[in-house]
Amino acid sequence: MFGGPGLKGRIARQQFAAFAQSSRSMSSFRPQLSRLSVQNPNGKILSGSTTWRRPVPSFALPAARLNSTSSSTPTQVTPETQPSSEWDVDISQIPESIGYLKELGLDYGWGPSAMVEYIMEHIHIYSGLPWLATIVATGVLFRLAMLPLFMRSADIGAKSFNAQPMIKPIRENMLKAARSGDQVAAQKFRAEMASLNSRLGIKPMQQFLPMLFQIPVGYGCYRVINGMSTLPVPGLAKEQFAWVSDLTVSDPTFLLPIMTCVGLHLSLRKGSEDGNMNSDMGTLRKFIMYGMPAVSLLFMAWWPAALQVYFLTTGSFGLIQSYLFSSTTFRKATGIALLEKQAPAQPSGSTTPAEPNRSLRMITEMLERENAKIKEARKDLGEKEKLSFVDRAINNIKESKDKLAKETTQKMQEMSGNGPKSNSDGSPAEPPRLSDKDRKLAEDYERRRKEEEHWKREERNYAKKEAFRQAMERERQKAKEALNKSNVKR
Repeated sequence: MFGGPGLKGRIARQQFAAFAQSSRSMSSFRPQLSRLSVQNPNGKILSGSTTWRRPVPSFALPAARLNSTSSSTPTQVTPETQPSSEWDVDISQIPESIGYLKELGLDYGWGPSAMVEYIMEHIHIYSGLPWLATIVATGVLFRLAMLPLFMRSADIGAKSFNAQPMIKPIRENMLKAARSGDQVAAQKFRAEMASLNSRLGIKPMQQFLPMLFQIPVGYGCYRVINGMSTLPVPGLAKEQFAWVSDLTVSDPTFLLPIMTCVGLHLSLRKGSEDGNMNSDMGTLRKFIMYGMPAVSLLFMAWWPAALQVYFLTTGSFGLIQSYLFSSTTFRKATGIALLEKQAPAQPSGSTTPAEPNRSLRMITEMLERENAKIKEARKDLGEKEKLSFVDRAINNIKESKDKLAKETTQKMQEMSGNGPKSNSDGSPAEPPRLSDKDRKLAEDYERRRKEEEHWKREERNYAKKEAFRQAMERERQKAKEALNKSNVKR
């Protein structure tokens, strides 16, 4: 048919050429439309600014011109009206059902984000709650699910804190043996510590269970809620919360992030979410209480309001949880071990009756140090009164930094076994009379004295050897002279 010489063959070949050209334009030469390329009521495409229309093949026959009909006018074919694309839909008209967020493009595959999306959709569909209430309910649900893990962590932390007087000497001996290269002794102390933990019911790895669960879940909630606000989901974009009229943008008053960071500060000040933060951490604890909320505020200030509401919800739950775990009544009711207050141990030998002079000397030195501190404090107070607010703030920051560095160094020394020595009963040992610098000078002096004594001893020995050699030489000369005289007489 295509090879015919007549009119039918020419028409068939032209039709095939037109159909093949339009088919090629529909293939991979043109990018396909993604599922997000849908139009909103304003006619704009959400995934881009260029509208894609499906090409329609033209089957209009070209005018055939024969010798017998050369004077006839070619027929004008009116193009058909281009049909609207199946993707030109309004996402606000998509019905909400299970998988609704995936239909909008929030498909996270598998992992914590997909799990959070699955739970959030089921809460929204089956409870009928609006999206903001669904976000709050999801946060509360996850916190309730993690509550047993926090309770177990608080119990293990309290038991470990109460057993520190027994665990600390064993750990120090283990580190000391490991540094000296005695692996047998190190293994012995390690086995002793494991036996002690097993006897007391302490499983250190269970303290990290809340963190292992909280980090992936928090990351998944962040991705899903941030994606819902960025898209945005039509239902979420229409909702309001108190003074926030648009939940898909950040709070213009910054009240939500400030409230969240204040709750975090109060929670850390109370003793973290498990109620076991050591109050003796000093400057490090102060840095955590004020530094972590300040850094969090810098990031949260620009998050969408829906995400800020989520973290405000979880932070408020954590604050309530920290107050509950700090309550003795709640700990007794739930079977969590109580924290025992450990009285500071007195230095050994300070109250021994056999050493009255030593005790008196220590009391005198303590009074002198207190007087020096009082004088220095008065001097600093007089200088601070002359300083401005900015200078005082800078000085406080410098002092806090120095204290933090000092305490961090002390903690590292304690962990490595180079910290302050302690007695067998766990009480701190008496500090040495000399500082490290004075002790080094004394050691250098002793070394030089030993060298001098060694050289003096060598000189004395050499002098004795030389005197003995000379005496022997004189004896040999006398013997030789006596032998010569006897030979002459003969």
